[in-house]
Amino acid sequence: MTMTRQIIGAAVAFAAMMAPSLLLAQAPPVRLSHTLQLKAAVGRQYPPVVSQVAIHPAGKLMAIAGDDHFVRIMEISTGQVIYTLKDHTDWVRAAQFSPDGQMLATAGNDRKVLLWDVKENIQLKAAGEFPSMVASLAFSPDSARLAVAGFEDKVIIHDAHTGQILHRLDAAGTDQRSVCFSPDGQFVAAGGRSGIIRIWNAQTGLKVEDIKAHTDRIQCLTYSADGKKIISAGDERKLKVHDVASGEQLASISTGDAKVYSISLVRPDTVATGGSDNEVRLWSLDTYEEVDHVTGHDGTVATLATQGQTMISSGFDTTIRVWDLGNVRNSTPVLTVPVSRFSN
Repeated sequence: MTMTRQIIGAAVAFAAMMAPSLLLAQAPPVRLSHTLQLKAAVGRQYPPVVSQVAIHPAGKLMAIAGDDHFVRIMEISTGQVIYTLKDHTDWVRAAQFSPDGQMLATAGNDRKVLLWDVKENIQLKAAGEFPSMVASLAFSPDSARLAVAGFEDKVIIHDAHTGQILHRLDAAGTDQRSVCFSPDGQFVAAGGRSGIIRIWNAQTGLKVEDIKAHTDRIQCLTYSADGKKIISAGDERKLKVHDVASGEQLASISTGDAKVYSISLVRPDTVATGGSDNEVRLWSLDTYEEVDHVTGHDGTVATLATQGQTMISSGFDTTIRVWDLGNVRNSTPVLTVPVSRFSN
């Protein structure tokens, strides 16, 4: 019996020792597909710093928002610029396609929130001006609402089709850097300088809870695929995971010397972060451990976007890196409108 217990104990200890290695071995490998170098616009000396990359739901095109005031619509596979949107007059900090693929929303330092018709390649409407600079945009899963957050103590929710303001939500501070809807569209969350994640009922506009997540500025946040967890990061150099229902902290993970500026759910059980160390790191939402990281950027990774098996990173070095995640879990959604002119 003693010998049996010793054997079992040794087996358990070996399994515990090998668990991180097995996790790394089982995770689909992330590999670089190709790198695209942005070019300077006519009349400008340098290529733009990239604030945000958004991938169209069809998976072939991306929108690139930059500090040169332009938004480029580009083919992911070739880097060809299909069209350049030039209606902003200052740094464009945010760009998001609607989940149904029909609209593109853009905003930034000029305070304008613009909605573009993807099919016709024209400005659909202006959703008005935000009181201050805009830092983040988010469509609801049904594409019906658009949340706007920035350097203001309000998060504004618009009707995405009419531009009408549905709610003016009182934020936890005057500097909100990130906003997102829950996967079911029932809640909207925002975070910024105060380190507090505030969550509202997206239908009623009523505050649901405050989660005191960080001791420093939150730069980015996202929900887990099932909506039960909210993941955030920023200047504190920690990735935090909280239970949405209870507000309980589930994990606090050091990101080393790196401030985190971007986050993206790349698989149901994995989130990617980009930061000031010029690297992209992947973290397990099951074990809360780093499972992979990729290098190549020469500047802060300010934005990440994922669609299907493709992840795109960009930022201060003016390059766009396209990564193959090695998985096909997220199938391409069926669009209700052709993307004719953006696809020509």
